[in-house]
Amino acid sequence: MSSTSNVVDPLRAYLEAVTARLAVLEAHCGVNTASSPPPSPGKASAALQKVPSARHIAASATESAAVKAFDKYSNTTVYKFADVCDDLDIGDVGKLSVAFFEGMRYVIILASKSKQPTDMTELVEHLKPITEPMKEIRGLRLKREFDNHQKAICEMMACCSWVTCRAPAQLPGPFVKECVGSSDFWSNRIRKEFKGKDDENAKLQIAFCDTLKATIVELSDYVTEYHKTGLSFNPKGTSLAESAIRMSDNPLQDAAIEANRKKDQHAGKKSHDLNTVKGGNTAGIFSELANRRSEDGSSAATGLKKVTKDQQTWRKEFKGEVNKKIAVTSSNSPTTPKSVKKKKVGLPVLEYQERGTKWIIENHTKDTAKAHSTNGLLEVEITDPKQQVYIYNCEEVTIKIKGTKFKSVVVDKCTKVNVIFPTIISGCEIVNSKKIAVQSDGICPVFSIDKTVGVSAYLSKESADISSFTTSMSSEMNVSIPDGDDYKEIPIPEQFFHKITNGGLTSEVSELYR
Repeated sequence: MSSTSNVVDPLRAYLEAVTARLAVLEAHCGVNTASSPPPSPGKASAALQKVPSARHIAASATESAAVKAFDKYSNTTVYKFADVCDDLDIGDVGKLSVAFFEGMRYVIILASKSKQPTDMTELVEHLKPITEPMKEIRGLRLKREFDNHQKAICEMMACCSWVTCRAPAQLPGPFVKECVGSSDFWSNRIRKEFKGKDDENAKLQIAFCDTLKATIVELSDYVTEYHKTGLSFNPKGTSLAESAIRMSDNPLQDAAIEANRKKDQHAGKKSHDLNTVKGGNTAGIFSELANRRSEDGSSAATGLKKVTKDQQTWRKEFKGEVNKKIAVTSSNSPTTPKSVKKKKVGLPVLEYQERGTKWIIENHTKDTAKAHSTNGLLEVEITDPKQQVYIYNCEEVTIKIKGTKFKSVVVDKCTKVNVIFPTIISGCEIVNSKKIAVQSDGICPVFSIDKTVGVSAYLSKESADISSFTTSMSSEMNVSIPDGDDYKEIPIPEQFFHKITNGGLTSEVSELYR
């Protein structure tokens, strides 16, 4: 019996050492196994039982109450919403939503370890863990059936700005709650589409809307309780920059470094391994330099080669070749400020030409238009149906054409120009322009748009059933028609689907406009 004990004892000691090391690792990782009872006979272990979510944050005893409450909020609400997104198979939305709230958790922890900065803009450079998942979700190319889902989530994510809110200008809690309405605008469209349906997909769609709303509402409750006047900071903490550096360090590496340091001190030895000094930890560097002092008190820099003045490149008298090259280059290519070329604009013109029966409006801006009227409105009075109106090289002006009817109007090379006109016999032509708005108070049979970006056409009730549009090399075009007391906006297609059929080419409007 004694011989068996002698063999087993070293193994028992080895297993106890391994168990102790595992316990230290579990403590650093926040895993608590002491309170977990052993599984009862005949029952599946807790790890094999179904849980509400595969995602879970283990609470850490060292974190503040605000962080623990946020972890509870994530476990009960955020992960439930992410699971519903996964069940609906909405791309990577579930994963990115979790990353978004984990970024928010990082900011909360960072604030709990930092003093409040004098300027809250310092916090902006630490919001990258929040903003990056937001950008990725906005850039996802999902199926068309998930358009409303994506927009609802983007509206929900706008609530992250609460971390920069500060009383009395803006309270974080009410700010988060305001995001409920904008997100519900898109969620209600999903509810309306699947209302009354009893299949599994419809239930998941309604669950998506419910969990999304709960995510915002419960975040508002959390913020109101733990960050009532703004993000909670630590008066005894360090600066934001220093706290961010410390949070980027590895806690297990920290523990190993500290253990080695104590071991060396106890043995009376001086460590000579610089790898124990962490990058970014200033305190660790100075501590290491202090430990490197020799027995006679000499510093760590003792014995280093001195750099003479002629070797110090920052001095003016340095004679190295590098500076010579720089000097030659700078002398041969002097930097001169580039002159900004001003746009050439001719004299403003507003006149009627008998020859051609044409009104000419040229080179007008919002400043020159004030010379004609106090409100900056340019007006043209039509006296003959044969008259035409030609608008050229105008910017940021509104032109109103009065009368009953006239032949045509042309808008050429204009920017941010609004044109209001009565009935046109021939048509309205817009060419080489940007951001043009035209309004027909009568009838306009034809609109011709060529090489123009940004056109908004407002039609009267009479013109809506008659007008036609011919477009070429143009984009961002919309036509608005009366719809009760309001206007209904309809996009003019820019994208088409072409296919070769029976030796010929067929073209259809892209599905984006259906």
